[in-house]
Amino acid sequence: MLQEPTPEAPLPFGRYQLIRRIGAGGMGEVFLAREGGEAPRAVVVKKVLPNLVANRAFVGRFLDEAKVVVRLKHNNIARVYAMGDVNGEYFLSMEYVQGKTVSRFTKRLRDRKLDMPLGIVLLLGERVCHGLQYAHDAKDEAGNPLHLVHRDLSPANVCISYRGDVKIIDFGAAQSTLKEEQTAPRVVIGNLTYMAPEQAKKQIVDGRADIYSCGVMLWELLSWHALPQKGDPIERWRKAANPSWEAPSQNMPSLPKEVDDVILRALKKEPKDRYNTATEFGEALKKLRMKYAPEVGEKDIGDLLARVFSKEKSGEDAVLHEAVYGKTLNIPDADKTRRVQLVPPTALAFEHTAVLASADFVPQDDQDITDPGREDPQQAVNTASGEKGDPGTPTPAKDPRSIKPIGLEARSRRTSFGVTFSEVEEPVIEQSLVQEIDASDDFIDPISDPEADTRANLAGARWKTAVLFGGIFLFAIGLGFLAVWLALK
Repeated sequence: MLQEPTPEAPLPFGRYQLIRRIGAGGMGEVFLAREGGEAPRAVVVKKVLPNLVANRAFVGRFLDEAKVVVRLKHNNIARVYAMGDVNGEYFLSMEYVQGKTVSRFTKRLRDRKLDMPLGIVLLLGERVCHGLQYAHDAKDEAGNPLHLVHRDLSPANVCISYRGDVKIIDFGAAQSTLKEEQTAPRVVIGNLTYMAPEQAKKQIVDGRADIYSCGVMLWELLSWHALPQKGDPIERWRKAANPSWEAPSQNMPSLPKEVDDVILRALKKEPKDRYNTATEFGEALKKLRMKYAPEVGEKDIGDLLARVFSKEKSGEDAVLHEAVYGKTLNIPDADKTRRVQLVPPTALAFEHTAVLASADFVPQDDQDITDPGREDPQQAVNTASGEKGDPGTPTPAKDPRSIKPIGLEARSRRTSFGVTFSEVEEPVIEQSLVQEIDASDDFIDPISDPEADTRANLAGARWKTAVLFGGIFLFAIGLGFLAVWLALK
């Protein structure tokens, strides 16, 4: 077993020095590292698990991604600096973003009974559109379009730094003409809650699918109405394929009608009815921002983030200092535990949720589903008090057409680089990276940890099994005593 790296005794790995082992995920181990040179910088290094190197499909996907992501150099996209191998160990190095994902940011705001101001939401969407347009316009060395589409844009894949930088943090599920390995036809990669209808129908998508996903994220932030992240995969899949949206102002009446119009256009079911480009969508958001919140800038985003994560930020400052300069800062005892647990958002890059079903299953156009964010009218009112339920945990409205046909099954799995492993092939790992990240904030984020229910079910099954065997054991002992008593009698 390799020595555990520390800031005082880092482990060399190519041109990097591994400072801290952050954790493990579906793809491999993740480290906070220092890249040397005249201007050393902190990076995130993700090493592929050794047993995956022998998997040709995985290595093919890994090399495909290498051709794509290292090209993307934009202020609103978190950088992947390099991908390759060191002595046969495949790795990727990524930008260290000191901040939080939008999903974590909104969770903390909700916990503090705060909301996200209109100007900040509009600026966030505007910057995401800048990054998307750059990616959509990306070309290869010969100047040919890559037709790059993110395909997994969600609040978990957009992060904000304490300086107010907005960055898309993961193009690992991206569709591109450079890719040689293809995703299996029975697999749909991405978060169903934010997925464009055409993607859910397993059609070839273009940049307008990302515009839709960005629209869903902004709808959620503007409505301040959390969209459900769990439930039967087939039902959620159908809702993604056949959505129907109400205006954000239905949940937040103070929103101007112009905001409703811009968001609802991005959420049109047919791609041709949406904005043609991310730039066009971004300009519409900018026009709204300049009208309703012209004074809002990146500093306002960063200040709000730093205010609600003040304790975490002090620990992260120490982490960044020791990563860059190799010296540990003295920080308050209360923050020391947090410092060990804190992880940059990019540590989860290239790990996605995949939905598996029979290869011929595609949701049909006549299976219209009600608004994916609308509360169930039967559950929105507390019958005892007559008060409206908690708007932060909506229940999707029921629709009899969304009932799963008999025999049709689907399941969600954690994937890396678009490769889904079978029960035998999937690596057995230590405590997951997701758990280690969430431990720092004492909650399980359903966006980041779609397997939480599975782990809970397994734990429950083990407990029931233990109780069963315990009962059998005690019953057997009782019979033994009874037999001895009868023999003596």
